[in-house]
Amino acid sequence: MTRRPPTRPMIATLFALVAGLFLMAQGRAQDAITQANNQDGYWAGVAPLHTDEVATDGLGNSYVNNAAGTRFVIGYESTRTRTIFGLPGWYTDLDVAVGAASVRYDGIALVPSNGTQSSINQAATYLEEGVRLRLGRSQPLLSSKAIVLTPFLGVSQKSWTRDALATGSATFYTHVGAQAGLLLQVNLPYHWVLGAEAAGGRILGATEFDGYGSRNLAGSSAFALSLDHRTYAEWHQRLQVRQNFLRYGSVNGAGGGLGLYEPRRSSDLTILLFMGTETGSY
Repeated sequence: MTRRPPTRPMIATLFALVAGLFLMAQGRAQDAITQANNQDGYWAGVAPLHTDEVATDGLGNSYVNNAAGTRFVIGYESTRTRTIFGLPGWYTDLDVAVGAASVRYDGIALVPSNGTQSSINQAATYLEEGVRLRLGRSQPLLSSKAIVLTPFLGVSQKSWTRDALATGSATFYTHVGAQAGLLLQVNLPYHWVLGAEAAGGRILGATEFDGYGSRNLAGSSAFALSLDHRTYAEWHQRLQVRQNFLRYGSVNGAGGGLGLYEPRRSSDLTILLFMGTETGSY
């Protein structure tokens, strides 16, 4: 038996169904995206960690150490969309996070005074904290406001400490940075909002090894995908994947980094689940 191709009424019915879903999304677009951008909530996530560090000896030779492990992170995030001075769509995002990990630290230890080298392969504990603040203004790309683009500027601060379990030695690091980026949000049927963001910026200042030295200006970039769902009135869940990259310069000041390991590259991919409630007034 040969199968007949879909009849025109069947195709018309399918088209009407798809169009109906799209119109449902259009009708609720403004509320859905606005509701997704007016929340307070907590999130938990898991994040593979990888950092490279480089040091230079007196002969100009470079040595690379690396730390790798899996971080467990928790955080608080607050987003708002407000009307300011009669202009709607002002967007703010505050994110605070803390994390911990057990990492494996591998490489070469250098003694600056005599150039002595010894291999390192040891476990270490890793603790971190970070704060991020963004400010932008949302611009609907369609009259129905089903697609909204939000350019933003942001500042951030991050610190971490790593304690070697075998030797008892500790490394401390902190930096501040600035970024500019774009957040694109699309309203989907049944209270779903898809979000995608990209940002790039600079590390404005960094210190390591108990405050010795500072880094030259260096770059950073971040990407994220999120899917937000309004399950109940004023109650949301969001699944998000974040990817961050940091690139550092060299040590400034006396010593030039001789024998001191400093970050060269750091990247992490964070998968997190957010649960929050709407703030009510927009």
